[in-house]
Amino acid sequence: MLSALALGLLLSGCATQYQSMGMTGGHASGQGPGKLKRVVFAGNGYTKADLTQAYAKYRCAEMAQANKKPFFIMYESLFAAAAERPSTTPRVGLVHNKPISTVFMLMLDAPRPGVLETAVVLQELGPIVNGGPVESSTQGGTQ
Repeated sequence: MLSALALGLLLSGCATQYQSMGMTGGHASGQGPGKLKRVVFAGNGYTKADLTQAYAKYRCAEMAQANKKPFFIMYESLFAAAAERPSTTPRVGLVHNKPISTVFMLMLDAPRPGVLETAVVLQELGPIVNGGPVESSTQGGTQ
């Protein structure tokens, strides 16, 4: 019993891993307006903001791959989508001092300005996602 408690405390002190939404955070997705999908990755207090961005972007690529779409576009907000202003990273904010990245995505069959290649994103972010949390300096800066 004591070892299970110690293990639970040890695991709760780590950054959120890439996973479906649970008590310690994770990814969730849903339908946005029209053909847009909303993707969210919520971290815990130990998760770096740029890691939640990488996880949300990776989740977008996973969804595009599952739908057999070789390309996708990300938008930081519905306003950005309406203005056709694509983004290369999800928007990140804090909720109760925990980072959360949110993005709207559009899956595509053909390239167009601002598009991301599904296979390239999966390849580039795969080592980060599958290897667990990495230091912020390897991810690039955020605001």
